[in-house]
Amino acid sequence: CRPARHKTIETTGIMLQMVSAGRGVSALPGWLVDEYRERIPVETVRLGEGGVHKQIWLGLRESDSTVDYLKAFVQLAS
Repeated sequence: CRPARHKTIETTGIMLQMVSAGRGVSALPGWLVDEYRERIPVETVRLGEGGVHKQIWLGLRESDSTVDYLKAFVQLAS
């Protein structure tokens, strides 16, 4: 099964409005859809039994590794 066509959308809000109008589908993280759910009537559906999990990698300059807010961000993310 393949989509009939692909369209690049500028913003998440527009993308979810198209989904809500029945004009497309989208694969987005649940937390992102949750941010729009009060304004745009969409539902989330888990992809597969366990969902889709990703690893996110962080890169930063060695000289920035001692910057307090970056250290706090790395601590929060790990």
